[in-house]
Order: sequence, then C-alpha cells, then structure tokens
Amino acid sequence: MAILEKGYGLDYAIKYKNGEIKKGIGIGCSITDKFVRFKPGQMVVVSGFPNVGKTYFFIWYLLCHSMNNKLKWCVWSGENSPELLKISMIQMLTGQKVEDLSKSEIKKKIEIIDTYFKFVDNRKLYTAADLLNIFAKENVDGCLIDPYTGLNIERGGKLGQFDRNYLFCNNVREFCNKTGKTIYINTHPISEAARRVYKPGHPLEGFVQPPKSSDIEGGMGFINRADDVYAIHRMGNHPEFKTMTELHVQKVKNIMTGGELTTLDEPLRFNFYNGYYTIGGNNPLKHIQNG
Repeated sequence: MAILEKGYGLDYAIKYKNGEIKKGIGIGCSITDKFVRFKPGQMVVVSGFPNVGKTYFFIWYLLCHSMNNKLKWCVWSGENSPELLKISMIQMLTGQKVEDLSKSEIKKKIEIIDTYFKFVDNRKLYTAADLLNIFAKENVDGCLIDPYTGLNIERGGKLGQFDRNYLFCNNVREFCNKTGKTIYINTHPISEAARRVYKPGHPLEGFVQPPKSSDIEGGMGFINRADDVYAIHRMGNHPEFKTMTELHVQKVKNIMTGGELTTLDEPLRFNFYNGYYTIGGNNPLKHIQNG
C-alpha cells in the first residue's frame, strides 16, 4: 500500500519519549561523537577542495569505526589504489611507517584490514549502477564512493548533467532505504568556492574558507537528498593550522539520533601525527597501536 495506515508513527514517538530510539554510533571520542555519528541506511555527502586529504581522513574515520564498533565497509576509490590505501591504514593502526615494520607485522595488519574492508578494483571504470550493484551484494555496513566525479557517466539520452546528478542521488537514496547500508560520497566544490576567503578583521583573514554545502559541484540535488553533509578542509599555508584537518558538519537531517552542526569558526580540528589523527589529545586508535 502507498498510503500508510492511521496511527503510523505512534510507536516510534512513544519509544522516542522513553529514550528507546537507538542513537547513531560514535568512534569513541566525546569531542567528535557530539557532532558526527554513523547511522544505518544514510546517504552522507562529503565535499572538499583537491589535496586537502579527503580520502585519507575518511579512510581513517571508517577505520576508527571498524576498530571500535566492528563496522564493515566496501570502498571504491577511483583516484587512490587499494594497495596504497592499505599502506596508509597500516600506518594508522601502528603509528609507524611501513618501512619500520617487519613482514609479519605488516601481514598481521593486512589481515585486520581485510576483516573489515573490501575494495572494489579501480583498474576499470564503473557507472553508478555498477557500484550500487556491487555494494548490494557485499555483507557490509557502509560503502564509500570516492569521488562521484570519477564514475563513468552514461552519455546520451535526454538527461542533462543536473538531471543525471539528481537521478544518481535518488538511486542512492533508494539503495540506502532498501538495504540499510550507509553510503558516503566524496564530491568536489565548484571552482568559485576556492576564491572565497575570510574577511578583513577575522582571525583567519585572507585564508580560504571551507566550501559551503551549496558549493558542491553538480547542484543542490546532493544536498536535498543527503541525510548528512560534511566538508573537509585544510589551510595548507597557515602557520598554525597547516597540519590540521577541519571537519565541518553542515547538515544533520535527524538530530534526534545524534549529531550536531558545527559553526564556520568552530569546526572539528584534527591534528595529524605519524600517519593518524587526534583531536583534543584523543586518539581513537590508541588501544590498537598499544596492543
């Protein structure tokens, strides 16, 4: 039936009143978990300028969930080979360079990574439909498309790029609803966004601002259909913040299950050290590195 019966939602409302609605899952860091939560069946859009470390940061974030919450992932990265991503993850897990590890240590970490991560072969091009079909068959909690612009766009027909983007978002939304799997989509902002700097008098005067959600290349379809929207940013020429990665939370559709918006002036700032990230002195992978 297309029309829901009368009284639909009553059980949910009572469960919410009684505190019985399950909250999203954090990575085990109170600073981060206040703003960012994993929730099943969500479409999450991530934007950021080139070379700010979107892929690296997000692989770390997914790895934190795997190590702390046993979540599993399927990753397609069109711009980063699986072997290089695994090297990065080994260094995140150990806090050491791969060159300084023994073969047995490397093998052990690869086995841990393979327990929680599956990688789509990036030596061929995929359409969005191809990837969704692959994701649907895997027993995972979430998937990463990195980046959307790396997909093979089906040409021809009457649809323009704007309509193709909307169709893609609708298909992802339907996929998440049907499978209960969460999809993270890395995107790029429009070129104009890179010319937007902090205004005179601001403590960051002259430095490039993070992209707004409305700057995402391809139009508002991504924002309208997404549950959550994040921007990853880094000011590579700033004397203090050049090694810090900023996470700006720009949309949280359901705050009842956790998550909050950050402000432009107070993003989550992560320190980068020895191949992994910390925030406020907290390292969600510390127990792994010490184990």
